[in-house]
Amino acid sequence: MGAVGLALLLAGCGGDASEPQAQSLGKDTGIRYDKSQVPTVKNMTCDRKRGSIRYGLNAHKVESLPEHKGEKASEDYVCHGPDRISLAVEGRTVAAPHIAAEYDLYGAVPDPLKTVKTVYGESLAENDERTLVGGAETVTTKTAAIICQKNVWETFPMTTCLWANHGAVGAVDFFPPAGRHPEIAEAVTRTKELIATGLVEGSVNS
Repeated sequence: MGAVGLALLLAGCGGDASEPQAQSLGKDTGIRYDKSQVPTVKNMTCDRKRGSIRYGLNAHKVESLPEHKGEKASEDYVCHGPDRISLAVEGRTVAAPHIAAEYDLYGAVPDPLKTVKTVYGESLAENDERTLVGGAETVTTKTAAIICQKNVWETFPMTTCLWANHGAVGAVDFFPPAGRHPEIAEAVTRTKELIATGLVEGSVNS
């Protein structure tokens, strides 16, 4: 990816890649989600994942959480930027998305920070197919907890974020647009976009 393409991606996140600012995680508002939907990410085109090729990390199922009662409790989406990413996998070249995102809905997630730490450990930190690079970074917003980690999958420098709010858990893989790890600050900003635009609110618990 050239300098122009990378600049577009950075600009699409609302400015520079400064360090993400943490907020205190708020109390459960009771909002739950009927389903997920194709997210909206600036300067990218997103769609439901199609085909047989599995892109992206699976978020480990949290058996202790109440199940989502509606249909389609888990969905996957991909987002493509202005430049193509091609990866050599198992002797063939495949086109990869810039982002692969998974949304898993639950009846309730009482402690998003505790939950995302558990999911991070079981989905990424203990994943034999991933080699971790550096330390993980945890950021909380008023509504969600996010953990991001640079890692290597196959030979590809990835950045992965796991997140949880009071009604859903998700995993986001950021593929290398310039042959190097996407920056964590950028990944956090994109993850916030994916959370904000990819969930359809349903019932509000009292």
